Amino acid sequence: MRRVVLAAIVLFFVPTGACLGQVIGVALDSKVVLVDGKPQVPAGKPADAAAFFRFTDSRIENLGKVAVPTSYLGPPSSVAVSADGALALVTASFRRDPADPGKLVPDDRLSVIDLTASPLRVVQTLHLGLSPSSVRISPDGRIALVMSNPDDRLIVLSIEGHHASIVQRLTPLKGGGPHAAAFAVDGKRVLITLPDAQKVGMYAIDHGRLRLPAIRELTAGVTPFAVAFCGTSGYAVVNNFGSASGDTDTVSLIDVSGALPRVIDTASVGPAPEDVACSPDGRYVAASVQNLSNRPATAPFHATQSKLVVLEIAGKRLRRVAETSTGAWAEGAGFLDDSRTLFIQSIVDRSMAFYRIEGGQLVRAMPTQVFEHAAPVAYGIGGR
Repeated sequence: MRRVVLAAIVLFFVPTGACLGQVIGVALDSKVVLVDGKPQVPAGKPADAAAFFRFTDSRIENLGKVAVPTSYLGPPSSVAVSADGALALVTASFRRDPADPGKLVPDDRLSVIDLTASPLRVVQTLHLGLSPSSVRISPDGRIALVMSNPDDRLIVLSIEGHHASIVQRLTPLKGGGPHAAAFAVDGKRVLITLPDAQKVGMYAIDHGRLRLPAIRELTAGVTPFAVAFCGTSGYAVVNNFGSASGDTDTVSLIDVSGALPRVIDTASVGPAPEDVACSPDGRYVAASVQNLSNRPATAPFHATQSKLVVLEIAGKRLRRVAETSTGAWAEGAGFLDDSRTLFIQSIVDRSMAFYRIEGGQLVRAMPTQVFEHAAPVAYGIGGR
């Protein structure tokens, strides 16, 4: 496997012919290493960070890196980038314990980053009063949703320029544990995973506020985790993390074309899918499957590598197209704007690997990017 080792993210290239214009933010957590299948906080205090870069056609521009608190705990959606690529939000659910740097304690910070500044800079830090698991910005850039699974709450932020303010504190469903969210393309509806209640809720957005109760609560699979709309296709997808016991887990297809959304298909992808993404054209679905690669070598069903699984949406069904083994303890997976190039993060390898769908197979798209001092644990995409 060819790799490029990085202290910070560097320039690399997308296959010629791709028409891209998007900003990708990557959360880098320096507080986690895997030792015999157990997460541990490493000695020393290197800084967490977020790195940002822009794809345009066959080129990539390195926008820079900024020190901000991050955390691997939670879904791999603790970074959000506005559609115009001007602003990013980064959440931190846990931090080092000041009394014992070898342990983690809950954090409550959200960092607002000005991506138009040179160098990039943090312009605001919000203390949310809860442990944020995930953040998403609406397509028009006017609001953001911050989920907090352990606190069973959701915060709605209003965004004006490069400033965010809290406008709502809600409990979408008592005992639901809101985990991750995805906005519809028009910004009028949002899907939120509620894994503690084994539900996915569809909610309306009205004048910059989240409206309760849900339009509908759906039942997909065991422990719905991440969620994504599939462009304007009328579909969305959710990965069902399961119990990480070795049994195969699933991705579910949601029909969102009508007034009431409903789950219309579910496909097996393997043990413990951490993330799910849809290609911008709504044709393909990618799942990052941890495959118990973050368990001790002596554990039943342990695997040395994660898997990247690609499904195709065809005839209102999910059809497996391809899969490949990739770095251990997979985190986020996402598509670039050509809808054929995708990436997957690995905590153990501290890497992002890039693949392309060609002829029903996944082939290497470019060298794997490896970070020296921190692990990529989440990503956000904007600027489309």
